[in-house]
Amino acid sequence: MGLQIDTQCFTRRLKVLVVEDDRAIRAVLTGGLAPSFDTLKAVDGQAALELLEESPELPDVVLTDVAMPRMDGFELCQKLREHPRLREIPIIMVTANADRDFKIKALDFGVDDYVMKPFDLAEVKLRVRNLARVRQAQAIISGYASELEARVAERTRDLQRALHELSSAERELREAQGETVIKLAVACEYRDDDTAAHLHRMAGYSRVVAEEMGMAQDLIERIEAAAPMHDIGKIGVPDSILLKPAKLTPEEFKVMQRHPGIGARILANSTSPLLRCAEQIALCHHEKFDGTGYPRGLKGEEIPVEGRIVALADVFDALTTRRCYKPAFTIEKSLEIIREGDGRHFDPSVVAAFMRGLDRVVDIRERLKDPEPAVESRAVAHG
Repeated sequence: MGLQIDTQCFTRRLKVLVVEDDRAIRAVLTGGLAPSFDTLKAVDGQAALELLEESPELPDVVLTDVAMPRMDGFELCQKLREHPRLREIPIIMVTANADRDFKIKALDFGVDDYVMKPFDLAEVKLRVRNLARVRQAQAIISGYASELEARVAERTRDLQRALHELSSAERELREAQGETVIKLAVACEYRDDDTAAHLHRMAGYSRVVAEEMGMAQDLIERIEAAAPMHDIGKIGVPDSILLKPAKLTPEEFKVMQRHPGIGARILANSTSPLLRCAEQIALCHHEKFDGTGYPRGLKGEEIPVEGRIVALADVFDALTTRRCYKPAFTIEKSLEIIREGDGRHFDPSVVAAFMRGLDRVVDIRERLKDPEPAVESRAVAHG
């Protein structure tokens, strides 16, 4: 029986705690958020901390001012990040200070995002919703990992009594894990089942490259299993941008560029080698070998090898697949584009391994072709 992922948290009403000492601003924020979220309020950091420690159900996001009596916003952030039960709650800071040093200090204290005063309620709602989605996805991943670990422990006890069942039990567990990763990746990207073929293809391409590079078998299998999680961070991108069929504006593309960081945060702090590998892939699959990629602008071997491999696999599948904004390119045209990116977009050693395994890559592409769409596809056109 496959692992069951509880996605009910995506349908429940989200909850936000507003921490603000100014009564008028507090009223504006809670009143503006109330139609879309359940709202809690506190007059300062001390009151917020006491409320959170006593509450059986935690909010999805904390929205806090900076300057407050008793305990200011920075001290509240520090207390939350040090608290075992409260450390994962996303924090948005409301501030009138746009100074670079201030922003760096906020990030150092564990702030996830900030809103500038005077604020736009529509922007506040959007930022709260996006961070809440990240927290929901973290809960799903955490539950998935815990359930997987519990099943591994159960199977291990059984296998100690029946060693002859080892091979079939391991195979069943790998298949359940692989199927769950695919389904979770598709669900998080708000796409239909056709997208699973893309995920299977690029996972297969990644395996071919890793094998051609002579990697250890356990690392090859981790890269193949983790590759489908590369775009899980798109759960934090608004649908209006994610599903836009036209070219993104510069501002929209900046929002899109956040998805590697969001994905890495969703997958962060796991003890699972698979999820640690997936974290690196999610964070680094848009980095480029010459340092012009994002989100960190890493260069050369600063980019983890799994990220360099999946970057090429993902691009090749995008080039050879029909999208709503372009036809499928031929193999020859796609290889020409990849060669042009050798040493710039792509690691030359990864390109060389890809070319050595090209026959196997083409075979995977032919076996896992997308079905011909009856109507115009709504595949995501950016990323």
